[in-house]
Amino acid sequence: MLKSAKCIIKIFAQHIVYYSNIHSAFTGLNMTIEIVAHEVETKSRLGERIKSIRTSRKMTQKAFSASLGIAQGFLCAIERGRKAPSDTLMIAIQHLYKINREWLHSGEGEQGSSILNPVENTTKAAGSIPLLKSPPSSIDSLSHSEIDCHISMPEVPDNCFAFVYSGDFMTPSIRDLDLVIINPETKPASGDIVLIMGKWGDSFLRRYRSIGDETFFSADNSSYSTFKAEKGSKIIGVVDSVWRKIKY
Repeated sequence: MLKSAKCIIKIFAQHIVYYSNIHSAFTGLNMTIEIVAHEVETKSRLGERIKSIRTSRKMTQKAFSASLGIAQGFLCAIERGRKAPSDTLMIAIQHLYKINREWLHSGEGEQGSSILNPVENTTKAAGSIPLLKSPPSSIDSLSHSEIDCHISMPEVPDNCFAFVYSGDFMTPSIRDLDLVIINPETKPASGDIVLIMGKWGDSFLRRYRSIGDETFFSADNSSYSTFKAEKGSKIIGVVDSVWRKIKY
């Protein structure tokens, strides 16, 4: 009789564990479904906001996607909530169409409130860096007229600044229309890409080479020659990162 009772208790305990595991599995499944549903809803709402930017400017998908350097099909998938835009694409939309970053990411605030006012636009906010209209010859005293806007970049030090690169000197490492982030406080090491102010006051990117006591600057594009550092030239900063629009 005692053995029979123990057997019943054992079977009962096994059933409790079994149903407990089933409950845990369903709980985990429900959480996964909720997370996926939230992500789908977030992409859908973001797609609607991006579509509203396009339609408010009376632009076709073909024209809008071409302005951003992406395929029309990829834009269509974003607007329908099937695809998520990259961080680089979000920055491109924000910069090109003067869109409020907070509104673009969350739907809160005004669509263009952070960009349309040039005084607010050139005021640095926490966690943002200045996007300059062109490479600076000095960063000692940047004026409001030199700053296009301020942008928030993931994992970029607050002391950096950015500009949109133009040219083919650093191809393929840095290409025309890439967003280049410069850190003026980083000490260059041989092989780094640096922003240089030439002796005539012009600014450009080159690869830094240190050989003994001599310094050389070279383009990654082999069509251009390496040259020795000239008296009066100055390194403004080191390239921290490069953001590129990718055509999907």
